[in-house]
Amino acid sequence: MSLLKYYQKLDDAVAYLLSSTISEKKLLKQFFNNKEITFVDIGTNVGNYLDFLQKNFKIKKAYCFEPITELCDSLQKKYGNNIKIFNCALSNNKKKRKFYIYEIPSQSSFYKQKETYSSIQKVKKTINIKTDFFDRIFNSNLKIDFCKIDAQGEDFQILKGMSKNLKRGNIKLLKVEICFPGMHKNVVNSYLDILNYLNKLNYQLFSISKIKYKNNSILFLDAFFKKN
Repeated sequence: MSLLKYYQKLDDAVAYLLSSTISEKKLLKQFFNNKEITFVDIGTNVGNYLDFLQKNFKIKKAYCFEPITELCDSLQKKYGNNIKIFNCALSNNKKKRKFYIYEIPSQSSFYKQKETYSSIQKVKKTINIKTDFFDRIFNSNLKIDFCKIDAQGEDFQILKGMSKNLKRGNIKLLKVEICFPGMHKNVVNSYLDILNYLNKLNYQLFSISKIKYKNNSILFLDAFFKKN
């Protein structure tokens, strides 16, 4: 076997072994290259994902949604006027709803967790918050390159609230944290509802990352959808 063929086989073997995970940075680089992007972050929390994007990509404009007031205040101090921050939760309508703030803020949700991990299950307090919906806020033909949704079980309702923008193809790339039945209580919609809904709107699932398991069952994963 020639040296070149040997290295080709070795390269193929390494690529196969590493194919069970993705590099999110590489995925986004392939999608956006060096383009300036307009980004919507639904469930910003402390801004870790936005920091990742700012470090690796050119951000033209960013819109962030975070329902916890204390976190919004911190985000405002951190980013100043360069980023538009909305202190509200998105869903598919405007109303007031009960919201559970957990000791670990990233787990905060409209829904209580099932018996997952005790270290992330402690509710700090319960508050009433206002919800809004995407299509009311983005009611023009604003072109959005990338939208991330991380809403702890409310993801399908948020997608329903952005139906007009999705039908117009205003959003090029979606990253949706999809929760499975083992994660939250009283969530009536499933991952299949999300997949079928986006498929009808011509958004194709093309990659997944960060799969979390409990007792060999999937709790949640991040799914990437692109407009066909």
